[in-house]
Amino acid sequence: MIRGVLIILFVVLIFMPGCNERKNSYLPIDHLTTAKQERIKEEIIRYVAKAPRRVISDIKFDTTYDEHYATVVKQYDLMAYFISKNNEHFFLVARIAPSMEEKLVATGGRMKFDDDFNLTEYEEVFRTWKMKRQDLEERATYLFDLMVKGEDLTPYYTATAGFNYIEFPDDHVFFDKQTRTWKSDQYTSVEEMVYESRDLDSLIKK
Repeated sequence: MIRGVLIILFVVLIFMPGCNERKNSYLPIDHLTTAKQERIKEEIIRYVAKAPRRVISDIKFDTTYDEHYATVVKQYDLMAYFISKNNEHFFLVARIAPSMEEKLVATGGRMKFDDDFNLTEYEEVFRTWKMKRQDLEERATYLFDLMVKGEDLTPYYTATAGFNYIEFPDDHVFFDKQTRTWKSDQYTSVEEMVYESRDLDSLIKK
């Protein structure tokens, strides 16, 4: 009897660290099945991706544009994911951005779902500057960790950190959680600015 209990305790001690590691991991596969990962991307793609030309507001949710977004969603990789104790979902997605050499841009955010997996809250917390893959993977993952832990990201805004981490938000561009879009207190339209994936070189050329 005692021997049996000791064996059970031994097995629990062996597997418990692994379970905790998976729980604290930011690897999407440790929180979502492959099918669920695709579902997540489909849920957020009409927010995180640029809308078709001349399409604004809720019109982008019309079934007319399903084919467009079905193509666009394939361009996005789910880099990191985490589900907190209060069921808040944190995500980090990245895509290749137009450039002479390969560069990527990433978006980190958080959201909540109801019991039927309908999106009830959505916020894009940061969008990075366009950068080389290795830099993007290291810096975006670092920002993601800070976001999950609820730490201040303002030291990584452009005004402080230059063109190395976060492009948006900044002093004039912010994410409106009500409309789930980027807005500005200075510019009349920020869509092109937010979605065109800029870097220092592209700004200098302008």
